Amino acid sequence: MAIMRVKEMRELSVEMIDDKIKQLYTDYSKMKSQVRSGGAPENSGKMHMLRKTIAQLETIKLQKTRSEVIAKAVAKAAEKKAKPAEKPAVKKKEVPKTAKKTK
Repeated sequence: MAIMRVKEMRELSVEMIDDKIKQLYTDYSKMKSQVRSGGAPENSGKMHMLRKTIAQLETIKLQKTRSEVIAKAVAKAAEKKAKPAEKPAVKKKEVPKTAKKTK
C-alpha cells in the first residue's frame, strides 16, 4: 500500500520532491480535518502512509541537498589545489646603511 516507492523518490529532483511533499501534505490535512470534524476516514491506514511518505521525501531531499553542497565544496577545493594561487611580489625593505660603531 505504499504511496511511492523509495526508488521512485530517489529519482525525483529536489524541486519535484518539494511539489510532491506539498501535494501529500494537503491530502493529509484534508484527511486530518475530516477526522477532527467527527467523520471516519475513508482509509485509516492511509494517514499513516502519508505521514511516512512525507518523512521519507523530506529525508531524501535533505540527503540530496547535502550531497550537492559537498560536491560543490569538493569541486572548489580541487580547483584551488589544481591552480596555485599567485602570490604578490613582496618588496624587501631597504635597510639604511649606518656607520659602524666604534669602540
